[in-house]
Amino acid sequence: MTSVRALAHLLREAQAGSPEDVVANLANGAATLGGHDLVLYLIDYDQQVLQPTPEQLANGEPVPTASVHGTMAGRCFATQALLEAPLDDGCAQLWVPVSERAERLGVLTMTVDAPDDQGRALAVELGLLAALLVLTASAYCDRFHLQRRRKDLSLAAEMQWGLLPPLSFSFEGTTVAGLLEPAYEVGGDCFDYALNEGIVSLAVFDAMGHGVHSSVVSGLAVGAYRHARRKNVPLPALFDTMDRASAGLMGDSFVTALAAELDVATGRLSWVCAGHPSPLIFRDGSMLPEIALSPTLPLGLALSFGELESSVAQVALQPGDRVLLYTDGVVEARDPAGEEFGLGRLADHFVRESSSGLLPSEILRRLVRTCLEFQGAQLRDDATLLLLEWAGPPQQVAAQRPA
Repeated sequence: MTSVRALAHLLREAQAGSPEDVVANLANGAATLGGHDLVLYLIDYDQQVLQPTPEQLANGEPVPTASVHGTMAGRCFATQALLEAPLDDGCAQLWVPVSERAERLGVLTMTVDAPDDQGRALAVELGLLAALLVLTASAYCDRFHLQRRRKDLSLAAEMQWGLLPPLSFSFEGTTVAGLLEPAYEVGGDCFDYALNEGIVSLAVFDAMGHGVHSSVVSGLAVGAYRHARRKNVPLPALFDTMDRASAGLMGDSFVTALAAELDVATGRLSWVCAGHPSPLIFRDGSMLPEIALSPTLPLGLALSFGELESSVAQVALQPGDRVLLYTDGVVEARDPAGEEFGLGRLADHFVRESSSGLLPSEILRRLVRTCLEFQGAQLRDDATLLLLEWAGPPQQVAAQRPA
């Protein structure tokens, strides 16, 4: 109970102190568990390296960055499980996830003098608390935004990242996860999602071109989408409403888009398409045949072509189904020899990763890495992926959860 009160005290300290003091406050919380040498790692923008604070421990020992591949911190981040390694002096080093719902922010590590089951459980709770403190503090200061950066963001990328919701979200068996590349230079792709009254709404956008102008156009499209969604505009009328709201403001630019709605109680997925690639649906180890849909014109063309009438595609998802939305920068990526990545290769890798048992956010991270490696890390266009997983009706998922 003393440790629980200490964590509650940590929350009160965070309310009164500077938002930049989160790591120091967490170190004080770790001390109540017999922990010391605490380090907070945050994942960088392209999900490859965990960046540490502090940069050196109290004894002056430097703290290096930790790759997601081949390190204990990276394993903890990928698996979202507590890891422990014994030390020569009888102590142990613990690594715990720093996450809020499904949003993987990083990893917390500390040395613990005499770990026991209660201490391990409290260390995991400290990791959850760390996520809340980092997210809250990030609204008031730039420290944690900067900690995530291995290099400077372009202005366009700064604008795009400011538009995004959390990269991953989960609710009673439904998970959404998204990623953008090139993370530090993205300037045209974007995605959005929200949960309202049992409906998950999600959308992917791809603005023509690249750079600041494309980022401005993409931001306009996302704003129009949120405005229409919050006015409860039905899916068939969504794109026409968005297009008319932004008519004349996009100049000569246009935006392709796909917007979808999932009824989490029934698994009914519906979507409309504005010049955008169709989703891929994974079920029972393979891909479902593509569902034919007549797309509307891209957004931004209402003044030239009139009303955008949207037909709606539907599919009844089964528990465990995964749906992948993507922009053309993924499938049109080319290797140094000029070979296209292609839809078939994307589908093959999606099937392989979806059969791995990994978390949806980790599946997505690996898909993005595969696409980047195919191109020699030289993207010719923005590449965005948005993954939706439906585990079943919330009541059914809750009943299957261990007590």
